[in-house]
Amino acid sequence: MKNHFYKLPLSFAGIMQKNDHKTCSLQQSIAQHLHLIITTAFGELSIDEDFGCCIWEYDFDNITSSHKIKEFIRESLTEALNRYEKRLAEVRVDLEIGQEEKANQKMGCRVKKKITITITGLLNATNEKFIYEDSIFTGPLSYQLI
Repeated sequence: MKNHFYKLPLSFAGIMQKNDHKTCSLQQSIAQHLHLIITTAFGELSIDEDFGCCIWEYDFDNITSSHKIKEFIRESLTEALNRYEKRLAEVRVDLEIGQEEKANQKMGCRVKKKITITITGLLNATNEKFIYEDSIFTGPLSYQLI
């Protein structure tokens, strides 16, 4: 069971029926965990209120400069990854903040702040390079599946 990594979302109905749950690779498992950390607000996980990152705190912030927000998020993510993702070493977080026009049938076009997150590191198990990229739109927070 040590090298079994389960694919998200978990199928509790299948587990209760004693069916095997789908598995994934180490890299996919880490990517799922990183996405979970990125999209979880502090305090959302009741057993560990420090799990997550500070992106939610800047969801509707139009006052703080993008440079300051970028640094706050980078520090928050780096700290969270060092604390909660022990399968990676030499973690580096890079962020790009820009704007993107999003089309919506109900509301027409909206310009949203887009945060592109790139996380690099080394897999502790194999010393291979690991690269993960995710995009988050704020105001309100949403993400695009890559």
